[in-house]
Amino acid sequence: MHGIDETLILGDEVFTEPEVLMEAAFTQLAFSKVQFDQQYEFFHETDIDLHEVYTYAKKIFQEESNFLEQSQHIATHLHSVSTHPNIKSGDLFIGLFDNCVMGTETKKVLSIVKIDDKEIFLDVKSEQNTMTVSGIDGINVRKINNAAVIVDMGPDEEPAVFIRTRRKDDVVYWQERFLKIKVADEQYEKTDLAMQEVKKYILKDERFTNTEKLGLLNKTLDYFRNEEEFQVEAYIEKVFEAPDEVQRDVIVNSVKPYETIISESAIEKAEQKFKRKIKLDNNIEIVVNVRDIDQVDDLIQVGYDEATGRNFYKIYFEEEE
Repeated sequence: MHGIDETLILGDEVFTEPEVLMEAAFTQLAFSKVQFDQQYEFFHETDIDLHEVYTYAKKIFQEESNFLEQSQHIATHLHSVSTHPNIKSGDLFIGLFDNCVMGTETKKVLSIVKIDDKEIFLDVKSEQNTMTVSGIDGINVRKINNAAVIVDMGPDEEPAVFIRTRRKDDVVYWQERFLKIKVADEQYEKTDLAMQEVKKYILKDERFTNTEKLGLLNKTLDYFRNEEEFQVEAYIEKVFEAPDEVQRDVIVNSVKPYETIISESAIEKAEQKFKRKIKLDNNIEIVVNVRDIDQVDDLIQVGYDEATGRNFYKIYFEEEE
């Protein structure tokens, strides 16, 4: 543990054999909420060996006796890029873990976690039929701001990097200035961004009804599942019926940079976040499994009841389950 404040405080203790509770806390702190579906890699403009975190991590992987010294170098480097007033001071956890499972192999992993905030916890103990309660100012191991997991892929491969950034303001300093990483799979990133942008456009356009939005999202998923490449003009023709020039221009301008070979793993991620609910003002929700619906309009119809002065949904089905 190191202190990243106006004055850098370098820890000098290595917890080589932590007791069970501390080991569990360290492990949860190291891997909690890290996004393992997006892989990054270190890069440098001229020579990767001049890359600070890359070099320090490689030395730790090569010889574990270097751990304390190199962890102090990592803390010093983070402190040097944390001078902006919007960047909070905090504590830096660095942990080295053996026998981490990645696919079918076990790897050595270096975890770097920046903790910006501490919380108050109650420490309740029962000893000799007596209850004692005290307040503790500590770290919530499930609530972290920024983290990086660096996986040793072996002597002949570059390390794989996975990250967590809690706030958008932290991306520049944590991802670009401190870690200096780039997306390892460009096709994954572009596919993911393209699907995010078209989803955002469909949901925000007030010219579409809720059922039309569900239908467009379904057609969007079908397009990405069935095509090998994302081409924005082909996407518009297959998903939207007679779009006007304004609609076409908005879509093209927002997703043209993301044309790419389509990544299947990115589609799997996007499917989990696509809208499947129609929320009504009487606290009723209609949940629609978009993936299984070919023609939403054939199953759900919207109307207006003049007798009651209210809108309604009519839902068709074969049988109840």
